[in-house]
Amino acid sequence: MSMRVSEESVIILKSCASRSEAKIEAMRKIAHREFGTDSSFVIGVNGSYARREATEGSDVDLFFLTGNNNIDAAQMRQERFQSLLESELHMKLPTPGGVFSYPLTMEQIEEIGGQEDDNVTITRRMLLLLEGEWIFNQEGFEKLRKQILEIYLHEKPGKDKICMFLLNDIIRYWRTICVDLEHKTYGGGKAREIRLIKLRFSRMLLYVSGIFSVGISYGLSAEEKMEKLESTFAQYPIARMHGIVGQKLDAVLEIYAEFLQALDDPATRERLESGLPGAEDFERLTSRARLFRDSLHSMLRQQFPEDGDNPTLRAVLL
Repeated sequence: MSMRVSEESVIILKSCASRSEAKIEAMRKIAHREFGTDSSFVIGVNGSYARREATEGSDVDLFFLTGNNNIDAAQMRQERFQSLLESELHMKLPTPGGVFSYPLTMEQIEEIGGQEDDNVTITRRMLLLLEGEWIFNQEGFEKLRKQILEIYLHEKPGKDKICMFLLNDIIRYWRTICVDLEHKTYGGGKAREIRLIKLRFSRMLLYVSGIFSVGISYGLSAEEKMEKLESTFAQYPIARMHGIVGQKLDAVLEIYAEFLQALDDPATRERLESGLPGAEDFERLTSRARLFRDSLHSMLRQQFPEDGDNPTLRAVLL
C-alpha cells in the first residue's frame, strides 16, 4: 500500500534538491567560462550534489577524466577548477587523498575486472553510472557512460536474460564499500558513526537503484536493454526509483528525509562525526535505517518475486 510523503519531508527533499541544482548550474557556468569547448576531458560530480541531496555540510565530489592520457594537464585543470569553486562558490572540498584526488583516463575506468580494476577504478566507474552528473563536456560524459554500458552488454543478453555482468559489478561495488568502511574505521581510526549512517541510507539506496535498473530491463531485447539502461542511469537515484516504482517509494522517502534532515543540522552532523559511541542521534538513525532497509527489501520482493519469471532477486542472492 502506498502513502503520501508528508509536507515536512517534501520540504526537506525539495530543499536539498534545489541547493544541489543551483550549485550544479553554477559549477557548469564556471567550467564553461574557464575551459570553453575543450573536448579532451570530462568534469563530473558524484556524491550528494549529483544525487540532489546536498545538505549544509556537504562537500563536492568532483571527478576529472581525460581522453588524451595527459594526466598532468588534467591535474592542473582540476586544481584550478577546485580553487575557483572554493573562492567563488565557497564550496567545501573533500579531504585530500581520496579516490577522486587525481584525474584518470577514460580507458582506465573502462577496464572492467582484472588486477588493474582496483577500488579507485570500480568506485569511479560505478559512481559515474549510478549517480554521476556532468559538469563540463556533456557530450563526452554521456558518450563515456554509453561506452561503459556497451562493455557490460557485450554479450547482447536477450529478452529472457538480465545483464549479469553489470549486476555482478554493482554487487561487487556495494560489497567493496562495506568492506572499506570496516577498513577505514577499524584499521584507519576514522569516525564510524557518520560513515555507517551514510552507508545505511544513501549508499544503500544507490545500490538498490542499480539492482532495480538492471531488473526492469528483463524482457527487453539487447538493443532495448541498452536504451532503457541509458535513460535510467541518466536520472539521479531518487528520480530513478520513483520512475520505476512510483508512489511505492513514498514510505522510503519519508524515512530518507529524516536522514537528510539530520545531516543538514550542523549540531547533529557534528555529533555523528565526533564518533562518540552510544550517541542518541546515532541510535535513532540506526533504528530508522533498519526500517529503511526492510522497506527497500520489501519493494525488491514485490518488484521481482522469487517465484516469478524475472530472475533479478535470485541473481542477487546466488
